[in-house]
Amino acid sequence: MASQILFNDAVSGNRVLIMRKLMQLRLAVLGLLLLALIYSYFQLDLSLNYSLLVSITLTGLAWSGWIHLTLRLEQQLSDAHLFRELLVDCAWLIAVVLLTGRSTNPFIYYFLVLIAISATIFNTRVCWWFSGSTVVFYSVLMYLDLKDHFNHMTGDYRLHLFGMWVNFFGSALVVSYFVSKLAIALRAYQQRLSEIREDNLKSEQLVGIGTLAASTVHALGTPLSTLMVLLGERLAGEKTSEAQADIHLMMNQIERCKATMKKLSLLAEQEDEGQEREPVEQLLEDLKEHYRIMSPDAQPEFRIDAVAASKPLGYSLLLRHALINLIDNALQSAREQVLIKVSASESVLFIEIEDDGVWPTDLPLNWGKPVQSSKPGGLGIGVFLANSTIEKMGGRVVLIGAEKGKQVRVELPLLLEAL
Repeated sequence: MASQILFNDAVSGNRVLIMRKLMQLRLAVLGLLLLALIYSYFQLDLSLNYSLLVSITLTGLAWSGWIHLTLRLEQQLSDAHLFRELLVDCAWLIAVVLLTGRSTNPFIYYFLVLIAISATIFNTRVCWWFSGSTVVFYSVLMYLDLKDHFNHMTGDYRLHLFGMWVNFFGSALVVSYFVSKLAIALRAYQQRLSEIREDNLKSEQLVGIGTLAASTVHALGTPLSTLMVLLGERLAGEKTSEAQADIHLMMNQIERCKATMKKLSLLAEQEDEGQEREPVEQLLEDLKEHYRIMSPDAQPEFRIDAVAASKPLGYSLLLRHALINLIDNALQSAREQVLIKVSASESVLFIEIEDDGVWPTDLPLNWGKPVQSSKPGGLGIGVFLANSTIEKMGGRVVLIGAEKGKQVRVELPLLLEAL
C-alpha cells in the first residue's frame, strides 16, 4: 500500500508531473556541475578528486535520465517514490560537498532548494524533519572545519563562515515555515474551488432534471386525461365482470399517475413555504403508511429507539421522497429483508437502511452519481437525487459494508429546539 505523506490525495498524474519536474531540475543542476568540474580541471589549479566527482555526477545523470524515460510508461507512483528521489538528491549533494571544501563550499546552499521542494509537496512534519537534518549536517561540517583549522583562519574568514551558517539556518527556517504555510493555503484554495465546481455541476444537473420533470408533467397531462375518457367509455360498453375489473385497474393506475404528477408540480412550492417541524416518529409513520399502500407484499422493517422518536426535525416532502428512493433501491436489491434502524445523538439523526443483497461491482465507485441504471426500467437518477436532497438539507449519505449485504446511512441535522 502506497504511503500517504502528501497533503492532498494526489492522483498518479500529479505525482508523475512532480517527478518529471524533479528529474528535469536534477539533470540541469548535475549538467552544470559536470561543466564546472571540467572547467576546474583544465583552467583552475584545484586539488580535487575529479575521477570520483565525475563518477558521482555521471551516475546521477544516468539515474535521472532513466527515471525520466520510465515516466513515459505512466507507472503508478506513490509518495514514497517522490521522497526517495529527494533523498537521492541529498545523497549526491552531500557527497559533492564533502569532496569540495565541505562547509566552505557555497554549493551547500542548494540544500535550500531541496527544503523548498519538500515544503511544497510534502506535509509539515516531513518538511521540518528534512530541514532539521540539513541544518544538523551543515552544523557538523562547520564545527569540524572550525575545529581543525581554527588557528589557520583569520578572524574575518571565521566570521564569514559563521555568517554563512547563520544565513543558511535562517533561510531554512523561513522557507520551511512560510513556504509550507503557503502550500497549505494554496491546496485548501484549490480544494475549495474543486468543491464549488462540483456543487455547480450538481446544481446544473438538478436543474436539468427538474426542467425535464416539469415538461414531462405538462406533456403527460393530456394523454392521461384522454385515456381516462376512453376507458370510461369502454367501461360503459363492457358486460363481463372480468373486463370491467381490468378497466377499473387501469383507471386506478392512471389516477395514481395523475396524483403523483400533481404532487410533483406542488413539491417545490411546498418546500419553499414549509418551515414546519415534526417529530422523527411522524416521518417514520409516513414512510410505513407509504409502503403499506404501495408495497404490501414487500415491506421493510422499521426500528426506532425511544430517544430518536421525539427528536424535532424540519418537515420536508423532498426528504420523504429521498428516503423512499433509497429504501426502494434496498427493496429491489434485497434477497429477503430490508431493515431501517433510526437512532439519534444530541444534534444528528441517523437512518440506517440495511439489506442482504449483493453489491454491484461498480456501486461504490458510482454511488450518488447520475449513471445508467442496471435495473430494468431504471433511470439511474434516484440515488443521485436522494444524495443531492439530503446534502442540501445539511446532511450526508454514506455507503458502508454490512455483515450480510450493504448499509446506507443517512445523517441529518436535528433542530436544536424541542417540539
